[in-house]
Amino acid sequence: MRLRHVSIHAHPRYLIATDASALLLVELALFCLSRIRFAVSPLAFLLLGAAVLAGFAADVCFWFWKGIRAAEITEEVLFLNLGRSFMAQALRRTTIQTAKISRLPGSRKVRLRTFSGQRVRITENAFPREGFSRFLAAVEAWGPRKNQD
Repeated sequence: MRLRHVSIHAHPRYLIATDASALLLVELALFCLSRIRFAVSPLAFLLLGAAVLAGFAADVCFWFWKGIRAAEITEEVLFLNLGRSFMAQALRRTTIQTAKISRLPGSRKVRLRTFSGQRVRITENAFPREGFSRFLAAVEAWGPRKNQD
């Protein structure tokens, strides 16, 4: 079976939208808990809210600094562009020991491990949904022994 060329490109708006919606849900839950007098004190609400906000901001900053910006699969090589410098990384098909694909809603990801022990995790957060679906199918056809969650 001949694998066709598949590439996906990330955009920060997908990551920021995902993180913003999760932040909104967590803050709403904290607010509801703060209305119960004995559950969360006002100071704890402020501290937890600030910690959650800092965590999501750190997630976005980390993606800008080291996250996967683009992925491209050819017949024998997976090319990745990482971080703000778009540093190129190539993983040959023969170096991949395992490829695990998780298709859980809201948490789709690919975890690759090479024979040298290097691990690569590609999550859907910063990619368009349709493009990532095509990418998952391509990795499934491309990779070695596939394990699914």
